[in-house]
Amino acid sequence: MKTSRRNFLKAAAALGATMAVSPLAFGDITQKPIPSWTEGSPAEDTLDTDPSVSFIYSTCLGCRSDCSLRGKVKDGVVIKLDGNPYSPMTLNDPIKYSTDPKEARKVAGKLCPRGQAGLQILYDPLRVQQPLKRVGKRGENKWQAISWDQAYKEIIEGGNLFGEGNVEGLRSVRDLSTPIDPEAPELGPKANQFVFLAGRIENSRAELVKRFVNNSFGSINWFEHTTVCEQSHHIATANTFAGKGHLKPDFENAKLIMNFGANYGEANFPMNGLSRKLADFRIKGGRLITVDPRFSVSASHSDEWVPILPGSDASLALGMIQWIIDNKRYDKSFLEAPSKDAAALRGESSWSDATYLVRTDNGKYLRGDEAGLGGTKDDYVVLVGGTPSLAAKANAADLVGEASVNGIACKTVFQLLSERSKERSLDEYAKICGVPQEQIVRVADQFSSYGKLAVADFYRGPVQHTNGFQTGRTICILNMLMGNVDHRGGYQSGGSTLSYMGDKNGKYQVAKLHPGAVKMTGIRISREKAKYEDSTEFKKNGYPAKRPWFPLTGDVYQEVVAGCIDGYPYPVKILWLHMATPAYSIPGMKDRIISAFKDTKKIPLLISTDIVIGDTTMFADYIIPDVTYLEQWNALGAPPTILGMVADVRQPMTHVFPQAKSVENMFIDIAKKMNLPGFGDNGFGAGMPLNKEEDWYLKLVANFASQYGKIPGATEEAQVKYILDRGGVFDSGGAYDGSMMKNKVASLCTIYAEKVATTKDSMTGKNFDGIPQYYPVRDAKDQLVKDDGYDFIATTYKQAFHSHSRTISAPWLTEIQPENFIEMNNEDGAKLGFKDGDMVKVSSLSNKEGVKGKVRLRPGVRPGVVTVCASYGHWHYGAIDSVIDGKTVAGDKRRGTGVNINFALRVDDSIGNVCLEDKIGGSCSFYDSRVKVERA
Repeated sequence: MKTSRRNFLKAAAALGATMAVSPLAFGDITQKPIPSWTEGSPAEDTLDTDPSVSFIYSTCLGCRSDCSLRGKVKDGVVIKLDGNPYSPMTLNDPIKYSTDPKEARKVAGKLCPRGQAGLQILYDPLRVQQPLKRVGKRGENKWQAISWDQAYKEIIEGGNLFGEGNVEGLRSVRDLSTPIDPEAPELGPKANQFVFLAGRIENSRAELVKRFVNNSFGSINWFEHTTVCEQSHHIATANTFAGKGHLKPDFENAKLIMNFGANYGEANFPMNGLSRKLADFRIKGGRLITVDPRFSVSASHSDEWVPILPGSDASLALGMIQWIIDNKRYDKSFLEAPSKDAAALRGESSWSDATYLVRTDNGKYLRGDEAGLGGTKDDYVVLVGGTPSLAAKANAADLVGEASVNGIACKTVFQLLSERSKERSLDEYAKICGVPQEQIVRVADQFSSYGKLAVADFYRGPVQHTNGFQTGRTICILNMLMGNVDHRGGYQSGGSTLSYMGDKNGKYQVAKLHPGAVKMTGIRISREKAKYEDSTEFKKNGYPAKRPWFPLTGDVYQEVVAGCIDGYPYPVKILWLHMATPAYSIPGMKDRIISAFKDTKKIPLLISTDIVIGDTTMFADYIIPDVTYLEQWNALGAPPTILGMVADVRQPMTHVFPQAKSVENMFIDIAKKMNLPGFGDNGFGAGMPLNKEEDWYLKLVANFASQYGKIPGATEEAQVKYILDRGGVFDSGGAYDGSMMKNKVASLCTIYAEKVATTKDSMTGKNFDGIPQYYPVRDAKDQLVKDDGYDFIATTYKQAFHSHSRTISAPWLTEIQPENFIEMNNEDGAKLGFKDGDMVKVSSLSNKEGVKGKVRLRPGVRPGVVTVCASYGHWHYGAIDSVIDGKTVAGDKRRGTGVNINFALRVDDSIGNVCLEDKIGGSCSFYDSRVKVERA
């Protein structure tokens, strides 16, 4: 492999230097105007002047970006989709918010292929059009169409629904007084045996369903999907930047961006807006370094490509940190300011813990009341010229130092970081990464040459590993060393939004308008946000727990499913899936999940709300037809790439199938039939009904109006109409405050994660580490996962024209690329005797049957890695025939093409029934599995 690796690294350097062209590129980076035809729709469109065509503003959900959307609707039929020209999500220079909607018809915002294909998702002939009840056994894909009344009655009341014995319904399970286990009362009441698990449920839609599940039904078990997406990114960022879970570069003013696997131009959201901003960044001469084992679109437009081995990002970042510290290329002024006041003297809005003393005995910050300095438990302690002082009284403190303070041994945070970075040599870091030592030095030098105008960015790629949280933290700390947080051109928390729930001076504080609200109690089925040490199990058995507990994270999707399968920490009675397909999406778990979901003893009642019969939905007892996003309501904000103010509204453009119903209206109906608090004629309080989704959403839009304070109209109704006529509230101005961002973190930012360092791992009894570290792939019991004989590391990525599992139903998108491939380095393929198009099998130690697909050989995949783009490899989602009311509904075989490599990935055999995972951030490991590739 040495020759191959050497040749590959030479080629990678050449590719980075020449910025070789790739498919779906950003465009020419030369300094010239962008052609007008790229600005949206053609200048002349007869629909714009046809008075019979209505323009309805909404929000896209072709991917996670939630781009502002506009539909052209005639006779109730949506015939064209565009970007919303009022919104900075779709135009760098949107029209003024005050522009009359009649004038706005003449302008269109940008919309990507996924957005355009929303029409085909809306009018998909294979959509579920009315409630379906299974006939026969789970998974036989035979259904009976039933009425809404029957569906509601059976789901609520239960009974001998399938001739297989009695099944408890929602009414029986909603028992708030009987404990699940009297010997373990901390588990909570029987009501917790109802579990709601969503794949994609956003913002105010999520809030209404939480209102039902958590505060009306009384179950603690409401979840969404974040750990199969990027949760460790959010948790790592929040543990560095004062609870802010998502920051982005200020693309308009940054000079250098080092992109760790964020996949600009293909997946990282908002794909539309971010791609435009990155193109402008490059046109203005901004430097881009991309760290990724795949030569991605981002890499093709970078000044340098760093093709590291998957999972070694922390090693690269720690090598850079070592070099930056040794060469004193960090922002000393920012780091040595120990308080808000000291930071303000330096023109900073945020400050760091770099100078704070950490106790070496218990891993906590030394506090003033322990130091004998007359302080309190809330005071931090620093060294000033080697002498202990309260941080609040120091204008500058020592970065390096260790001392015994009042008999307590301590070191500064910066010293701990420096020591951690020096635990390995640069040569050792380089060998772990699989890149030359001189490249680590070069990128560290370049990065630190731009000061506050250099930003390290990351998203899913570096964190969906067993070391994901710690990796994310190392990348965050690169920004801390540059002192770039809150700075124009630095790392920033984005524009502003308005609180749809009204908790920021809104007219309707919706969460509080809940008479009779139930206070949920107990332990979640995923054991998240709870400490194992507080459980009866711990008192009886000590360490290890049966399965990991996750006190530092939430929405641990894969462990919700594992908890249901294992009945741990208690058995589930009802599982409600919404827009969720765990069998398709959780790495390595397809066959295990299908087997469990077929078992009516493990999950007695399984319900799914979906728009099609999906890959996991097909194993449900009932499929309840949801509406598509073009028929939905929602209230949303914007990701931090977009500056200014964005408060988007999604509103229905049409309603295609009369018997399809939004999940909001479903739960409102069920709540009313069960007489649950917070719904019905007095749902918000006396005389304030919550009988339909509009009762909810129009209050949220009114909150936008009351908070913004600039909406014309003498009445609430007039102001709401003004907002809906523009698709939300948008204000592109005021993103900056001199040399700073207007919207700031403005808080203590931490290199040391004290909460992490003082939390124990439920599987080992050891504390987690508060200073970021690199470690190789480990299972839940901290055993190294080596898998000798499996010579490749499997990874996945997303393309610009597909999202997750949902866009395969759009022919416009599948025509672009009808199938996907198992991609690998051409030299690796040649050694195995492969040619393009050969059928190969990819398998892992725990999934030896593996998956089969066509191989594609390319130099843009580093040796030792195989990669497969997501969204293909369905076994249903309309790909096969279904039987409804005894009649066969023909499927569309095009939806079943290609391969999903998730099915071949590694399971954590040390605990079973789950993929490898990050025990701190909670993320699934998508990029750690070692696999074998052989001819099929």
